[in-house]
Amino acid sequence: MSTNKKIVFYNHFNRGDLFCNKEFIKQIVSECSDIEFEYMHLQPKELTDSMGISYAGNPSSELIKNKTLLKNNNTLYINTWIASNWDLFCKHGGANMSTLYDLWGKIFKGINKVFDKNLQLDTIKENYLPKCINDINITPKSKIDELVKNKNNKLVLVCNGQPKSNQSFLYSLTDLIKPFIDKSQYTFIFTEYEDIDSKNIIFTNDIFGEYETDLFEISYLSKFCDVIIGRNSGPYTYSETYENYMDNNKTFLSFNTKNPDYENIQETMSYDLKIKCKYITVPIEDIHNKKDNDITNINNAFIEVLNEKN
Repeated sequence: MSTNKKIVFYNHFNRGDLFCNKEFIKQIVSECSDIEFEYMHLQPKELTDSMGISYAGNPSSELIKNKTLLKNNNTLYINTWIASNWDLFCKHGGANMSTLYDLWGKIFKGINKVFDKNLQLDTIKENYLPKCINDINITPKSKIDELVKNKNNKLVLVCNGQPKSNQSFLYSLTDLIKPFIDKSQYTFIFTEYEDIDSKNIIFTNDIFGEYETDLFEISYLSKFCDVIIGRNSGPYTYSETYENYMDNNKTFLSFNTKNPDYENIQETMSYDLKIKCKYITVPIEDIHNKKDNDITNINNAFIEVLNEKN
């Protein structure tokens, strides 16, 4: 549909923002059918195809990273970086749904003013948790379904990739968890390949092959995992879906950089939400060095989550 009104979403950063924002964007697209939409970002276009928005390439340097809204004639540029409004980001303690909710509240008001709309936020924050994308490639989907159908013990998803923005410790997660894996009867699924000798470990690539991005496949797989372990980055973020958060039988274990300004861990999508899963956060004081207190807390968390008597 040809129109002279356009909204261009853009993001200069990593893949987590594209996933965490998608339910807000889908609402805007649904309620603004007379507006043309595009998305500019640095990641594979497949990550935003499901929103029904045309991919428009990389954002230019003129699109300011720390400015949320920019109007140019009949086009409104919307920055989807979660920290684009630094005051809100700091107010709510970083990357969490409270930050997103207030950020998109301001964005909705901006759209209403520019295009004479009446967008309103849902009063239930939890409804903006990203929904799992079930429409994934048929080959990996069938292999995941087969794995789940034939499983005879609990599945533990281990998001073992390195954090991209210092969300957690930077030393090896695998070295820390392997002693627990060797004594376990669970099946552990690692999202990144490592040269590990263990009968209890399989890799996502072994299940559904290699893709430029397998985040939606991992997100779909996470629905069937009993425990999800990670460092608040990458595939772990794509497992933090509405479906998983509302699953009474699901357990999350998240290792998070400790912000000295806050007593509790606030930089997790679960913060201050009414969720049904068990969600455990472990504060990490030193992300670069293995400090005794951090290692003790990490090990105790593994004992709690991977104790097969539970």
